[in-house]
Amino acid sequence: MRITFLGTSHGVPAADRYCSSTMIEVNGSLYFIDAGAPLIDILLRRGADLDRVRAIFTTHIHGDHTNGIPALADLFSWYFKTTSVDIYMTEQAGIDAFSAMVRTVEGGLDEARVRFRLMTADTVYEDENIRVTPWPTRHLAAAGRPAYSYLVEAEGKKALFSGDLSQRLEQGDFPAYALANEVDLMVCEMAHFGVEHVLPYLEKCRAKRLLFNHVFPLDKLEKINALDGRFGYPIRTVDDGDEVTL
Repeated sequence: MRITFLGTSHGVPAADRYCSSTMIEVNGSLYFIDAGAPLIDILLRRGADLDRVRAIFTTHIHGDHTNGIPALADLFSWYFKTTSVDIYMTEQAGIDAFSAMVRTVEGGLDEARVRFRLMTADTVYEDENIRVTPWPTRHLAAAGRPAYSYLVEAEGKKALFSGDLSQRLEQGDFPAYALANEVDLMVCEMAHFGVEHVLPYLEKCRAKRLLFNHVFPLDKLEKINALDGRFGYPIRTVDDGDEVTL
């Protein structure tokens, strides 16, 4: 399982960072956690085989996690005719809006190949390469809207992606799976709470490696990297283009 960070910014892109998007490659197939970055543009510039794209899993409906989806769905529908993708969104309103946008722009949507699907707490994606299980978070709980972390299992390895969490980790929002189970990698956001707030959970975390993503403000970067080795496992931040192989 190879993981490539295509977008590592917080809610706003920067000169050297796109918004959230992470690519997972397993047996030549491509999967994505979030698509806040201009995903189709990035893939074409990387020379990726678009026929290898299998699924996109969004953590929640905010634009910095979904804005790349309409362009990809548009081009997959009308231009790249051999592609086929499942796009999981957390709210039906998002599915309705994004599919309507493609239909408005192009006069139609090839739903046989570009399949918008609703992600729920009971949805588990599994194919011959990968298993993806959602875990609800409290990121949008105050608004009564869903948000998810994702456990990705492939090739005997486990990677846990936190998605965006709430501003109050003491409410139990740090992914409990990583506290109770060993994972090969955890990717955790760091935009909605301070470094000091996550320390008690890092002491209990059972990840073999922890990467912080979606960092804001950027003065946290130095503080996070200073934690490396403190809890017995590697800790660092990630930049656009960074790759990890499990």
